[in-house]
Amino acid sequence: MILMSDHWLIKYSIGEGINQYVRWDIKGIMTDENFTTIHVFRYGGFPEQTVVSKDGRLPQALKDKYPSKRFIVGRSSDILKKNTVLASLTVAVVVFIAVLYWYIIPLFAEKAASQIPTGMEVSIGSSVYETVMSQYEVNDTLTGKVNDFLQSFHLKTSYPIEVTVVNDKQCNAFALPGGHIIIFSGIIAKMKTKEELAALLAHETAHIHYRHSLKSTFRTLSRNLFVSLLFNDINGVAAIIADNSNMLMNLTYSRELEIEADKNGMAVLAANGISLRGFTDLFQLLNNHAENSGELEILSTHPLTTDRIAYAKESAREQVNIRDQSSLENKWLNLRLKAGN
Repeated sequence: MILMSDHWLIKYSIGEGINQYVRWDIKGIMTDENFTTIHVFRYGGFPEQTVVSKDGRLPQALKDKYPSKRFIVGRSSDILKKNTVLASLTVAVVVFIAVLYWYIIPLFAEKAASQIPTGMEVSIGSSVYETVMSQYEVNDTLTGKVNDFLQSFHLKTSYPIEVTVVNDKQCNAFALPGGHIIIFSGIIAKMKTKEELAALLAHETAHIHYRHSLKSTFRTLSRNLFVSLLFNDINGVAAIIADNSNMLMNLTYSRELEIEADKNGMAVLAANGISLRGFTDLFQLLNNHAENSGELEILSTHPLTTDRIAYAKESAREQVNIRDQSSLENKWLNLRLKAGN
């Protein structure tokens, strides 16, 4: 092998003393990576020409002749570099997928919930309501009286709010997308004032009006809903939510959504001249029952915070527009009598 300035001239024997020559231009020579002192050089396309060298003098000869070109590559160092790059890319892909899965898709789903037409939301909520109610016994008497109680004060919402009371000793209540509020008879039985019930209804109505139920549902089920939302498949969305309807009974709202429901619920009570002590009494009832039984369902889905309690107390102290609520009081007493039974 003769090392020329711009090419190699390689002489090889084909047997019986017959030699042949082949020219390799420097720019076309490729070097195999290696672990050992064996060096492999390749040239050309198919059929590829190959030179394998065990001559320990070759690396230095190539450095001397071609100081600006790197022929001999240490495989271990290059593998390490390639593996480092591959590992970095892998980590980046994993991080991106994690961010997409845990943050971007839920955020996309929550934004999509805001774009669902009200009529579709009501339809979705009705489907979910039918599924949820299949496992409960409706208390028709209390249901009628609570809905009558609700009609006594004005709710600023376009949603068709409808309350259903079910026979269950748990202290729980939750709102479904589109207008349904489900209240367990257990929490009504523990209430002492009309204001507590009014606070509960106003709070749950605020969750519905501001689409907290729909947004939280979409966020929780975002990974399941992603494809349906991507293709605007409303029927697919409704089916997924209906299949996961039990989740709505344990749907946890964010701290911000709970505070928003509190503030707007209190605004409803204040506009109707109903004492905001209903919220402080309701919170106290929840805390007392949680301490006594350790099994308060509503606190797991609507967790109380010191900020929420403090805001309720301060708002109650500052309220000045409380009006006579004799009619509401009579409805409450009648309702409370039935709840006690």
